[in-house]
Amino acid sequence: MTIFTPPSPTAWTLRLKHHRTTLLFHTDPLQTFATLKTQLLTALRETSPDDALDGIPLPSSPSEIILARPVDINDLSKGFVTGEWERDGLGDEGMEDVDESGEGKKGKGRPKKATQVAGDCPKGAKNVKDGGVLAFSWGKERERREGKGKGKMAVDEDGEVQEEWDVVLPSYEDMYGDA
Repeated sequence: MTIFTPPSPTAWTLRLKHHRTTLLFHTDPLQTFATLKTQLLTALRETSPDDALDGIPLPSSPSEIILARPVDINDLSKGFVTGEWERDGLGDEGMEDVDESGEGKKGKGRPKKATQVAGDCPKGAKNVKDGGVLAFSWGKERERREGKGKGKMAVDEDGEVQEEWDVVLPSYEDMYGDA
């Protein structure tokens, strides 16, 4: 069973969003994204008695979950982009200079200790901060929605290609009602 990080002055609060679902996580800012994915899948399984979210079967493994960071942390309507830790293949490993036995590779002098890659934790990731938002999805859900498993793309007003993520942001009326 995964141990969740209790709220503390040093813990970060992250909002993980999928469609209209938002999960609040208290996490250590140096915790790896692989651990965060494991906690996310555990939380989804514990709160979804039918093992589905919005009618979509949950992934069988945390490694199937993909996290995305906001393009602009001050304007979530600009969309989300797959995190660098996902594209670089760091999300599931989170270690560099590690051989198959889990020991650091030997070089000159004494063996190196396994080290965490800076971008493989919320604190080291671009556009992720305390109180921030991350979008999440998983392989089967993305394939069903987009056809071939690759991120669906759209062109924004600046002519830049943006990925489309299934995140519904509440409008002013949703939050505060009709004025």
